Amino acid sequence: MFCADGVPDMTTKVMVSFPDEFLAEVDRVATEEHRSRSELLREAMRLYIRVRQGVVPPGDHPRVRAAVALQDALARAAPGTKEDSVKEIRRWRETH
Repeated sequence: MFCADGVPDMTTKVMVSFPDEFLAEVDRVATEEHRSRSELLREAMRLYIRVRQGVVPPGDHPRVRAAVALQDALARAAPGTKEDSVKEIRRWRETH
């Protein structure tokens, strides 16, 4: 099997057991993020490996934390129209 770029697809399937309630939570998050279960689990494992290697997760980077703090302060100062930005981003992802 080949990827779209013509490079061989080196994918191996694995079986993993989860308690039913945990799997339901995984599926809920995957649905909310418009991802497959496999992609969500791959991303979780990539992050786990990076954390173990000592790489700072993007959300823990000082510049990212400063940007989030600034956005939070701006939201408190000018609450805006109360629209759901997460909903708008998801709608944009679905149409693009």
